[in-house]
Amino acid sequence: MANSDDQPERLIGPATMATLVLLGGVLLGALWLRSGLIGADRWPINWLDVEGELQRTSASQIRAAAAGPASRGFFSADLERVRESVQALPWVAVAEVSRHWPDALRIHIREHQPVARWNESSLFSDRGEVFTVTGSQNMQGLARLSGPENRRQDVLQEWLWMRRELGRIGMDIRQMHLDERGAWTVRLGTGLELLLGREQVRERLSRFISVHDDLAEPERRPERVDLRYTNGLAVRWAEHAETLEDEQHG
Repeated sequence: MANSDDQPERLIGPATMATLVLLGGVLLGALWLRSGLIGADRWPINWLDVEGELQRTSASQIRAAAAGPASRGFFSADLERVRESVQALPWVAVAEVSRHWPDALRIHIREHQPVARWNESSLFSDRGEVFTVTGSQNMQGLARLSGPENRRQDVLQEWLWMRRELGRIGMDIRQMHLDERGAWTVRLGTGLELLLGREQVRERLSRFISVHDDLAEPERRPERVDLRYTNGLAVRWAEHAETLEDEQHG
């Protein structure tokens, strides 16, 4: 039997050898990349496939936005840069980019869906995001919401709640404004203005909903309803002003 003391001592263990092989592979890969072997001249991207339901952005606009960062080739193109370039288009909410062998990028688009205006120059999307598109001022059929920028989510949430409540009696909101003092004003689709004040806003709207049938008169129409009273409301009619105290809803 051979004496173990006579065996030569191993200088490199299996784990160390595996690590060195891995590092060597990485180094060779980096040199390969640096030498241009995977650049656009050898592996160009020939196809930019656009997917998604497009209503306000054309596929050609998306390809044009992606063309610059995609020009580095199939392996070298930075997908994050492609995504950022496409997502910078005004109507694009989300862009997802992936490679597809051997020469294509697939770009899946989700557009913003506007649900309301915000402070005239911007729009609210169905995801609650604010975005700006040149020329959107001419879009029709969107409620106009306005208020301080730091309260825009409050305005959106109140609009969504009020629109649902008013929808139950066949009414919709044309405009909603929150002023700097925190007071709410709502104009309905009929042109009727509601003054809701700063406190108990939802309770005051519910009070209006409970009496709105009583305000319907054949000879005249309400122009403004002031709900800032503790136990009542004031009505200004289109022809002349008149104040009513609503005792039964006090």
